[in-house]
Amino acid sequence: MSNVECVYSQPRKRGPRRTHSPRPLLPGGSPRVPGVSEHSTSPVQSQHGSLADQPDPTAAAERSLRQDLPDLHLLQSHGYTSFPDQSTEQSALPSALHASSAVTGHTPVPAPATAFDTYKRFQDRLTLELISLYQAIQGVGITEPIEVIMNRHVDAFVAHLFPLAPLVHESSVRASIILFRGLVSGLEHADSDLITQDRFSTDTRDSSMEIVRSMALLTALCAEVGWMLPPTLCPYGIALAPVFLRTSRRCLDLCRDDDLLDPDASSIITRYFHGNCMHAGGQTRLSWILLGEAIRIAQAMRLYDEAAYVGLNEIEARLRRHVFWQLYTSDKSSAFLNNNHFTMHQFIFGESMTVNEPASAGSTLLLSSSFSESTLITGFNLCQRFYYHASEVMFHMGCASKQVMHNDSHPLKDISPMQRANLINSYVRLTTVLDNAPGCLQSFARVDNTTETSPGGNFSLLNLHVQVANLLVTNFYLRMLVTQRCAEDGLQSLLGLPEDPLLMDLRRSEIARDIVRVVQDAPFEALRINGEPLNEKIRLVGATLLEIASRATNRQLKERVKADLTILLDILSRLDSKACEALIQSATTQCS
Repeated sequence: MSNVECVYSQPRKRGPRRTHSPRPLLPGGSPRVPGVSEHSTSPVQSQHGSLADQPDPTAAAERSLRQDLPDLHLLQSHGYTSFPDQSTEQSALPSALHASSAVTGHTPVPAPATAFDTYKRFQDRLTLELISLYQAIQGVGITEPIEVIMNRHVDAFVAHLFPLAPLVHESSVRASIILFRGLVSGLEHADSDLITQDRFSTDTRDSSMEIVRSMALLTALCAEVGWMLPPTLCPYGIALAPVFLRTSRRCLDLCRDDDLLDPDASSIITRYFHGNCMHAGGQTRLSWILLGEAIRIAQAMRLYDEAAYVGLNEIEARLRRHVFWQLYTSDKSSAFLNNNHFTMHQFIFGESMTVNEPASAGSTLLLSSSFSESTLITGFNLCQRFYYHASEVMFHMGCASKQVMHNDSHPLKDISPMQRANLINSYVRLTTVLDNAPGCLQSFARVDNTTETSPGGNFSLLNLHVQVANLLVTNFYLRMLVTQRCAEDGLQSLLGLPEDPLLMDLRRSEIARDIVRVVQDAPFEALRINGEPLNEKIRLVGATLLEIASRATNRQLKERVKADLTILLDILSRLDSKACEALIQSATTQCS
């Protein structure tokens, strides 16, 4: 072994920390700089005056932040007579004011926030959000009272969108408008006697959750109406929709964690409306992500299990049931249209899906109407059945196609009789969904002759037209989808479809012609109200016709396909579909 002595270099130990005495302050409140006398002048001071003459950064930051608040005199001129006082607004200012204290040399030590402090900050932030919404609406140039505008949006939803998404309890939503007026104006509302700290309780915090949920749902509904309806049915829609959507998402952010931990029907419905608005704006991917969040909440609430509805308030149970089936349909539609994966299926749930369909009888969601709500719920259920049976067909087709892939010489030989029966029976159920439907839901001609509406009920007739357009287009679109999938997997003979490519193209062109007839017979407003989901179904049919036209060698078939494609392109361009612009450009080049 070496006799060299080991040497270790130890780090230098830090000595005791020097204590600095507080710097004396100048008369203006600024700290005295060492080496500079009170009367000396620095280059900075010579240009901008003494530090004592500089404006207080805290006050400057506060003034800057207050510039973003609405003009309270403007609000008062429209009947809003009382607002949060300065102390209330001060508690709601961002933490930037506290950060600015570092500039002045003062470092206040905040006291631990109590539950009441948290509640007050929450209430102040919500109030400022709603006042900012009012200011944004006034900035658009609309002078009508905001509660009048909101009531018109609710009227439009009930009159036109309820058949597609019966997710709103009208009485509760209209009560939220009154609550909104009270929050903005500072008038008395249900929780005003609980604001003082000595009377603060857990119930107060819980009620504040209900308030913010109702505000998020109300503004989401207004955004949905603005994005989905044409200007003829909602004059302010396109201008106010982004404003309402932004406010709704900000309101939801105020209680997001608590809302996720203890959700109710409005938690899912609000997020569903957000996704619809994104979809209508052409942001399909973002819409799918928001839809996924709503689906995960529904799964956590076990809404696929009928036992989860036991013991609930009747209206709450009804809304949860409706929104579950709405999500189920949206999930299947997203998978079929945009090649996304199924996220709502009993195999994913890990257990059987036992939830029942919404009942057409029982408690109603609307206050009054000139049409039968039960008929609209029946139409809603028919739409769910289309997607339920279509997903069954796709599932059994997938099982059969796996068997075909393993036997090239006799592709259909390995398919068991049970697999054949399951596939055929599910296809029959899909094609017969409308057989037992009420007459007014089977064709536009029978809508005009129906007795479901009262005399002069134009809104009720349009309601039924909207639902019939949705049902008929969905019916033929899903048949087209199954036919194409069948041809791709080599399973034509199982469903009685031709194996010859020309005859298969002819069969698909016949289904496309059925859809062309539907969109030609439907009132144009009914097509517009159905929005992007219907536009995308028409787009898929148009893409199929474009594919057939590009490879067809038969002259008669090519002329038929081009004629029908021209009609669909004209309708899509009139619908101003954001998601279909690429198809329109491609097809226009092909047909020219």
